[in-house]
Amino acid sequence: MLVGYRITVPEEAGRFSADLVQISVYRGMEGNVQRVSACARACREIGRPYVIHPVNYPLGQEDPEILSELKAMAQWSGLGFIFHDEVAPDGGRVTGRQAETLRKNRDELKTAISFEDAVNVGDVLWFWKNFATSITLDVGHLESAGIDSLEFVKRLDPETLGKIDFVHMHRKHLLRGGLTDHWPLVPGCRELLALEELVRARPGVRAILELNEDETEDNLKLLYALKEKYGPSAA
Repeated sequence: MLVGYRITVPEEAGRFSADLVQISVYRGMEGNVQRVSACARACREIGRPYVIHPVNYPLGQEDPEILSELKAMAQWSGLGFIFHDEVAPDGGRVTGRQAETLRKNRDELKTAISFEDAVNVGDVLWFWKNFATSITLDVGHLESAGIDSLEFVKRLDPETLGKIDFVHMHRKHLLRGGLTDHWPLVPGCRELLALEELVRARPGVRAILELNEDETEDNLKLLYALKEKYGPSAA
């Protein structure tokens, strides 16, 4: 198991002790390509591995601007990209031309791509089976969708389990800013139990803390305690 946290500006690259970081950028903000390159340079300067998480950049959308931005980010891809799963305009499964576009754009980026449960969490197993060679399991999203994250991990089939490379760690709690997740972890919470269950079966997984709060350092200690319990990554 490896432990990481997310950053949005280069000054955060070495803020905490960690095995890796996630560079998160959000579509609609100015200068995302420049932000990614600056964060990537900062990570490289200190020898810290990183993965890039472009949020609200759907690969199934025929939008040259999106693809152009992503190709520019891909020059700095590090461990690759993490993208959200997608749905059809009617909220159903991705099929037909949209599926073709998603696969075409995915392949054009020429870098490792991992898909996260974020949009249609209840049907994400279907999406992963059809589009993912790498999976990012977000336990907070599972819980917010009303899914028991520990039971979800226990029921994973070997093929899906073998694709999980990253885990996003944060906790479901009260409604805040339209969301019920991205709260700090607490000892014994189900999200941590789900991660522990996963690490037993998938010891090389990379657990990334997705928090903005001051509790980041304390939460990293919780993840490192789990790492020490089960040993270093086998990856």
